[in-house]
Amino acid sequence: MRSKGKNRWRHWIWLALTLVLVASFVLMTLAPALAAGSESGPAAGTAAASGSAGQPAGQAGADGNAAGGAEGDAESAAAEGTTPTERTVVVLGADLTPSQRQEVLRLLGLDPATWDGEPLVLTHQEEVALVGDYVPREQLGSRAISSVRVEPAAPGSGIRVETKHITWVPPEMYAEALATAGVKDAVVYVAAPFDVSGTAALAGIYKAYEISAGTTLDAERKDLGAQEIGVMVRIAQEIGSPEKASQFLSLLKERMAEHPPTSRDEILALIRQLEQDLGIQLSDALREELATLVEKLRDAGIDWQAVTAQLQQVREQVNRFLGEDTPIIRDFFNRVWDWVLQVVDAIRSWFGQ
Repeated sequence: MRSKGKNRWRHWIWLALTLVLVASFVLMTLAPALAAGSESGPAAGTAAASGSAGQPAGQAGADGNAAGGAEGDAESAAAEGTTPTERTVVVLGADLTPSQRQEVLRLLGLDPATWDGEPLVLTHQEEVALVGDYVPREQLGSRAISSVRVEPAAPGSGIRVETKHITWVPPEMYAEALATAGVKDAVVYVAAPFDVSGTAALAGIYKAYEISAGTTLDAERKDLGAQEIGVMVRIAQEIGSPEKASQFLSLLKERMAEHPPTSRDEILALIRQLEQDLGIQLSDALREELATLVEKLRDAGIDWQAVTAQLQQVREQVNRFLGEDTPIIRDFFNRVWDWVLQVVDAIRSWFGQ
């Protein structure tokens, strides 16, 4: 009996030590991401959630009111690391009904009863002018519904995007297109009162950002951002996964920043390699269209290192939490599993088992 009791205690001690060591490894692995999140808010791609003050998670500190006093704006801007001219801007779809406008404001983290800002309006014609040549008509629709809220973030914090009721454009895809267009250090919320594709919301984001940041984005880069959305939506439709399409674009830009392709053959080879890495297959026509887009991106004189810096949180989100079965994810979990097995073997040897 005493021997059985002793063995039982050994098993419990062995199990407890294993759990402690595994937990320690996981915490060490996630510590950089957790530290980054505590300093700069949630990573791009998280769903917008209302905080205790009625503001979405990831709020950069602005109060959602575009009509604050000059002294208050200056103090807030100093605390945020922004300038007094930067402010929160809301753009609502022109075809929303009055009740839908109220609902969208709530989804954007604003209380319609207390928010006294004046939203801008985006028409369907403005949406078509930006993305009409790149987005399928069935995705673009015929009404301006998607609405946005844009506010400045602290310098160096990058782009963060959160969405509600947007079905075909993940937050990461918006962030990639915005970085291409030259957007910097901004928190962006995109919402609709019911499920919509979200392909036309980019026009509203551009409009809000230029007013919020007090700047004018380069017209060519804005158009490239719109082309990105169009191509990525078609890739998402073809492979059946908007999230994996975003991952594809993210990795493509990373490789472009590391080793810029110099010829179309190199671009096509890079695209095929990423298809293989992610376990997807594009049609020849879409692969050629993507290669043409990459050529335009390469020739636009964009500082891809700066783009990568703006999208750091997006890249972490894609690589850590997407959960797709990719070589990157498989390699990480294989290494974790090998380490766990080594720990188990070591503990068994300690107890002579």
